[in-house]
Amino acid sequence: MATIYLHGFLSSPDSKKGRILALEHKRRGIPFFAPDLTMSPDQVAAMLARFTAGMPPEELTVVGSSLGGFYATWLAEKTGCRAVLLNPVVRPWELVRDFLGEQETYGGKRRVVITEDYADQLLRLDTPAITMPTRYLVLLSTADEVLDWHEADRKYQTAKRVLVPQGDHQISNFDQYSPAITDFCATRPEAVPSPADSN
Repeated sequence: MATIYLHGFLSSPDSKKGRILALEHKRRGIPFFAPDLTMSPDQVAAMLARFTAGMPPEELTVVGSSLGGFYATWLAEKTGCRAVLLNPVVRPWELVRDFLGEQETYGGKRRVVITEDYADQLLRLDTPAITMPTRYLVLLSTADEVLDWHEADRKYQTAKRVLVPQGDHQISNFDQYSPAITDFCATRPEAVPSPADSN
């Protein structure tokens, strides 16, 4: 079993959620990878395709936060692996236009130039509907200040969903959910449990 963590827009692999998951996976001896996604959507897709080539999908789980959740959905549909989505953005091509030009990542460690063709690149990666919803676990914060959580709730309505009551976009209490997420990552697909709080 192995897990890939995909961080959000202008975030980094060293984000709070990434660090918490990395520690939980290390404690359990599960391989954990967190690539830097500070690149164009086309480059992200190419990198993920190369990285997962040859990996048995039943041995892989991808965890994605926000924009990383969008990429995680694309990867799950492309490869057949499982996915954990944390406040995933549904239509990022509509949002990225507000960030054209040079942007600084949170924490100020990196800079990236967002070009107009990012929107088209993201649209090409869209998966209008998911297949095999049992492969998915979706966490949605009901007080998300960045995204309308109802959009993801509708798109992933056939998947297992866990609502984070009054949770914010970054899921400030993420440490409370990381053990259950890691359980999902460590369980073979045919034996994935249904979270008690799911809809």
